[in-house]
Amino acid sequence: MRHVTAPEGYCNVDKYLSLISTKWTAHIVFLLNQKEVMRFGQIQKELALVSSKVLSSRLKLLEAEQFIWREQQETIPVTVNYGLTLKGKELAVIVNQIIAKSDSWNKSTNNDNSM
Repeated sequence: MRHVTAPEGYCNVDKYLSLISTKWTAHIVFLLNQKEVMRFGQIQKELALVSSKVLSSRLKLLEAEQFIWREQQETIPVTVNYGLTLKGKELAVIVNQIIAKSDSWNKSTNNDNSM
Protein backbone atom coordinates (compact mmCIF):
# COMPACT_ATOMS: atom_id res chain seq x y z
CA MET A 1 0.00 0.00 0.00
CA ARG A 2 1.42 3.37 -1.05
CA HIS A 3 1.46 6.10 1.58
CA VAL A 4 -0.24 9.23 0.27
CA THR A 5 1.44 12.44 1.43
CA ALA A 6 -0.85 14.73 -0.55
CA PRO A 7 -4.00 14.44 -2.66
CA GLU A 8 -3.73 14.34 -6.46
CA GLY A 9 -3.04 17.84 -7.85
CA TYR A 10 -1.87 19.15 -4.47
CA CYS A 11 0.88 21.79 -4.45
CA ASN A 12 4.26 20.00 -4.59
CA VAL A 13 5.92 22.64 -2.42
CA ASP A 14 3.43 21.98 0.37
CA LYS A 15 3.77 18.24 -0.17
CA TYR A 16 7.54 18.25 0.35
CA LEU A 17 7.54 20.86 3.12
CA SER A 18 5.00 18.71 4.92
CA LEU A 19 7.16 15.64 4.44
CA ILE A 20 10.32 17.36 5.68
CA SER A 21 8.53 18.84 8.68
CA THR A 22 7.00 15.52 9.73
CA LYS A 23 8.62 14.64 13.03
CA TRP A 24 11.82 12.56 12.66
CA THR A 25 12.04 12.60 8.85
CA ALA A 26 14.70 15.32 8.65
CA HIS A 27 16.60 13.59 11.47
CA ILE A 28 16.55 10.30 9.58
CA VAL A 29 17.79 11.97 6.39
CA PHE A 30 20.54 13.71 8.38
CA LEU A 31 21.66 10.43 10.00
CA LEU A 32 21.67 8.46 6.76
CA ASN A 33 23.67 11.23 5.13
CA GLN A 34 26.26 10.93 7.91
CA LYS A 35 26.52 7.12 7.99
CA GLU A 36 25.49 6.17 4.41
CA VAL A 37 24.05 2.76 5.41
CA MET A 38 22.31 2.02 8.70
CA ARG A 39 20.20 -0.76 10.14
CA PHE A 40 16.83 -0.09 11.77
CA GLY A 41 18.24 -0.65 15.26
CA GLN A 42 21.13 1.74 14.64
CA ILE A 43 18.76 4.48 13.52
CA GLN A 44 16.52 3.90 16.53
CA LYS A 45 19.51 4.00 18.89
CA GLU A 46 20.62 7.35 17.43
CA LEU A 47 17.07 8.71 17.76
CA ALA A 48 16.56 7.53 21.32
CA LEU A 49 13.13 9.15 21.75
CA VAL A 50 11.46 7.67 18.66
CA SER A 51 9.25 4.58 19.02
CA SER A 52 9.66 1.58 16.73
CA LYS A 53 6.19 2.19 15.29
CA VAL A 54 6.89 5.83 14.41
CA LEU A 55 10.36 5.07 13.04
CA SER A 56 8.96 2.31 10.85
CA SER A 57 6.25 4.65 9.60
CA ARG A 58 8.75 7.41 8.74
CA LEU A 59 11.07 4.99 6.97
CA LYS A 60 8.15 3.68 4.89
CA LEU A 61 7.14 7.25 4.05
CA LEU A 62 10.67 8.18 2.95
CA GLU A 63 10.96 4.96 0.95
CA ALA A 64 7.58 5.51 -0.74
CA GLU A 65 8.72 8.98 -1.81
CA GLN A 66 12.03 7.47 -3.02
CA PHE A 67 14.27 9.42 -0.63
CA ILE A 68 15.69 6.24 0.89
CA TRP A 69 16.30 2.68 -0.26
CA ARG A 70 15.65 -0.42 1.81
CA GLU A 71 17.55 -3.70 1.49
CA GLN A 72 16.42 -6.78 3.35
CA GLN A 73 18.85 -9.65 3.92
CA GLU A 74 17.38 -13.06 4.62
CA THR A 75 19.39 -13.75 7.75
CA ILE A 76 18.16 -14.97 11.12
CA PRO A 77 17.04 -12.56 12.42
CA VAL A 78 16.31 -10.58 9.25
CA THR A 79 18.73 -7.70 8.63
CA VAL A 80 17.36 -4.56 6.99
CA ASN A 81 19.66 -1.80 5.77
CA TYR A 82 18.64 1.72 4.79
CA GLY A 83 20.44 4.42 2.83
CA LEU A 84 19.79 7.57 0.84
CA THR A 85 18.91 7.52 -2.84
CA LEU A 86 20.19 10.28 -5.11
CA LYS A 87 16.94 12.15 -4.39
CA GLY A 88 17.58 11.61 -0.66
CA LYS A 89 21.11 12.99 -0.97
CA GLU A 90 19.66 16.10 -2.61
CA LEU A 91 17.25 16.40 0.32
CA ALA A 92 20.17 15.98 2.74
CA VAL A 93 21.81 19.08 1.24
CA ILE A 94 18.64 21.05 2.01
CA VAL A 95 18.41 19.59 5.53
CA ASN A 96 22.03 20.58 6.17
CA GLN A 97 21.29 24.12 4.93
CA ILE A 98 18.32 24.31 7.31
CA ILE A 99 20.54 23.13 10.18
CA ALA A 100 23.22 25.72 9.36
CA LYS A 101 20.68 28.53 9.07
CA SER A 102 18.89 27.55 12.29
CA ASP A 103 22.25 27.48 14.10
CA SER A 104 22.99 30.94 12.69
CA TRP A 105 19.60 32.28 13.75
CA ASN A 106 20.00 30.73 17.19
CA LYS A 107 23.40 32.42 17.67
CA SER A 108 22.06 35.80 16.53
CA THR A 109 19.02 35.45 18.81
CA ASN A 110 21.28 34.65 21.77
CA ASN A 111 23.50 37.63 20.93
CA ASP A 112 20.46 39.92 20.53
CA ASN A 113 19.21 38.90 23.99
CA SER A 114 22.49 39.86 25.62
CA MET A 115 22.13 43.56 24.68
